Amino acid sequence: MKKKMLLIGGGSALLFLCMAFGAFFAGPLMASAHSTTPTASTPCQQYQQNLANSLHVSTSTLHQDQVAAREAIVAQEVKDGQLTQAQANAIDKRLEASQAYSGKHQGIGLQRGILRQTLKGSESTLLDQIASGLHLSTAQLQSDLQQGQTLHQIAKAQKVTESQLHTIVLNAADTALSQAQKAGTITAAQESRFTTYLKNHPGVVNRWLHHDFAKAKK
Repeated sequence: MKKKMLLIGGGSALLFLCMAFGAFFAGPLMASAHSTTPTASTPCQQYQQNLANSLHVSTSTLHQDQVAAREAIVAQEVKDGQLTQAQANAIDKRLEASQAYSGKHQGIGLQRGILRQTLKGSESTLLDQIASGLHLSTAQLQSDLQQGQTLHQIAKAQKVTESQLHTIVLNAADTALSQAQKAGTITAAQESRFTTYLKNHPGVVNRWLHHDFAKAKK
């Protein structure tokens, strides 16, 4: 019995890791799920089958226990302020729809997806503040981005240093994140984590804007 409980506990933990590195690294959380028909057993599917065999239970019983564990973990994340209830609901909906724990999902991270979606939702605020810092109108900044220029290129033309550009972008992102937190779109913990992430990765917003505007032009 002790061994079974340990296996269940370990299985639940590994399930959440599988869920985390599948769904959490799957781009924007709110994006529509894209599913493909697998042609062979995936590593996570094989793991579940092996775990079910070790516990002497069916895969359906194991699945039910894993779902319960997943729901408990997500609920705790909401309680701890790491996720909003809306985000938790979206996680549950996406996982159920796309069967993320089967190993189908790959990507770049749920939290990065939430960050990108949050900034996308406040794009006008972001662009207004960046444009002001670069001594441009918002319309001119948008036009330059649509022409394929990066923020670094635009800043150089405006005689703004890399350090100054980093400060401009970070301040603009801080404003957007603060607004999102006050609106309840993200939690206070997420606002703090995202701010730290952007400080350590100053080129992220530049790449996203360049990608979005260049893609829109096409």
